[in-house]
Amino acid sequence: MEISERISSILSHYNLSVNEFVARTGIKTKQAVYDMLHGKTRSISSAMENKILSCFPEINRAWLLTGDGDMMNTPPPPMRPPDNDTILIPVASTDIIGGTRFNEEVNTEEYINGYLPFPTSIAHHGDVVVPIYGDSMEPTYKAGSMVLIREVELWREYLEFGCTYVIGLVDDRRIIKTVMAGNDAEHFLLVSINPSYQPQEISKDIIRSVWRVIVSVRREAL
Repeated sequence: MEISERISSILSHYNLSVNEFVARTGIKTKQAVYDMLHGKTRSISSAMENKILSCFPEINRAWLLTGDGDMMNTPPPPMRPPDNDTILIPVASTDIIGGTRFNEEVNTEEYINGYLPFPTSIAHHGDVVVPIYGDSMEPTYKAGSMVLIREVELWREYLEFGCTYVIGLVDDRRIIKTVMAGNDAEHFLLVSINPSYQPQEISKDIIRSVWRVIVSVRREAL
């Protein structure tokens, strides 16, 4: 499989345009991607390889470099917890945007990318680990890091303000923000940790789900 086909497969799998792919990975220029798509470049530089795999760690490195094998890594099977004080939590492919790109579609295919053990004093059944993209919640939640999250089922009735949450919107976008009280009972104020981003108010009507951020997770734990 040629490099043009591999890059095209990545864009198709994640439903990304070239502009979105460049923004997500941090590749310096769109032209570098277009050159690969049109066969002008027949190999991937080590710098570009690292950017792609850092952003999409579930992609098979050998496939990316040579076209051999499957595009995606095979998720490891669940491990048996060593004792009753440990619980295995799934790591989902779902991407959480730490930014203010409310007009950008986020439609990553969801699947389990592995499992991580947590003490039962921290994690509960139903929790999930998800990756973070974007820099609006830095330095506390850096782009490329992961967080353990827990669904808040009665968020409409009560939500603890001043805490960090992952907000799932009705159009399937997902964002991570500190949630504060809005101007009225039907709105929340979403606040970024990075002072470069301005707070934004959001209507509860476009929220599908709310997940409390429990703890940051080091990617090396995988």
